[in-house]
Amino acid sequence: MSSADTVVHCSGIVPDGVAPVVFCWDENEMLAHVGYRFLNSAEMQQNLNPAVIRFLEREILEMLVTNNLEQKLAKNRNNGLLIVHNGNTPPANFYRSPTGLPRLLRNVSGISINYEDKQRYRVDIKCGLEQTLSFFFVADAELLSDMDKKERDDYIAAQLYHHRVKADVTPAFIPACSKATMQIYRDSVFVCKGGSFIIPQINGNIYFEKTGTAFQPVFSKNWITETLSNVMLVPTERCYTIQITQRMYGGQIRRYELNSRDFFDYFSGNCDRYFGIETVERDVLSGTLILAEKNVGNVHIAFVSINVIDLLNGGTMKIQLDANIPKHNVETMFGKSSGREVEIFKIIEN
Repeated sequence: MSSADTVVHCSGIVPDGVAPVVFCWDENEMLAHVGYRFLNSAEMQQNLNPAVIRFLEREILEMLVTNNLEQKLAKNRNNGLLIVHNGNTPPANFYRSPTGLPRLLRNVSGISINYEDKQRYRVDIKCGLEQTLSFFFVADAELLSDMDKKERDDYIAAQLYHHRVKADVTPAFIPACSKATMQIYRDSVFVCKGGSFIIPQINGNIYFEKTGTAFQPVFSKNWITETLSNVMLVPTERCYTIQITQRMYGGQIRRYELNSRDFFDYFSGNCDRYFGIETVERDVLSGTLILAEKNVGNVHIAFVSINVIDLLNGGTMKIQLDANIPKHNVETMFGKSSGREVEIFKIIEN
């Protein structure tokens, strides 16, 4: 969870005693989340998907406080959320009964989260020795965030504009690369093979130049396309000014500016990055950066352009940002759903 979390024990929510309600603020001191804190120790919370935990906290609190429980349960069914107690679907009175959900939540002893087929979640909460509360739901960004496309576009624009790196990025960072993934690329340059996103040209490949026995990320005019790939995927000594044009829901356009360290830091915790060069024309490079959110099936696409001089000297980069796109929509763009590999971008083959 976050260091900005505050837990308040509130009366009147459960039949007996008080309920631990958590309030979470974002880095801009805006209230971002309210929920029922059912994991009662820091050890239980470690290494868990925070989006899933916040979703469950919010859903549990809503079921405890809503004025129309039947409507809430119907909404859960429509959203594909299934709740099971010891293998059975509980009746509506389970959620408010002193011997039902409130009692189970006071005796949470463990939790397991399974991401099934990269499409849905199963969460099992152990409550005492013989009680299990299970939640089944789809890995959908709108469901987990409780925000629709317009709200999420507005949210990411505001968050990006105000985001600032809290610690210095280490330019010397080199990702771990085994002999199986480090391969000779060309001359003294090696490539550390990363994963790909739908098509092989959009990938996580990082390029290194070998000097003696040392490997350093490529940053050179002689390897200009490889240099741009590295800038998109790993920290560098250069800090760029990024002019962002974000295409919002409903055809709206929002323009703002921030530096590259703030931009990449914002996405570093919850997104996998992939990049592919599109064109090099008149010393201007363009490419596509994929920011794939982990475990929610949501993608942000950044269409990048920069001239060679700015790339080598830490100048200005332009990005057209299309945020919050369901991954299956992107797969359709690339032709995967029809069994064809359609190259939307004129990728330069190395």
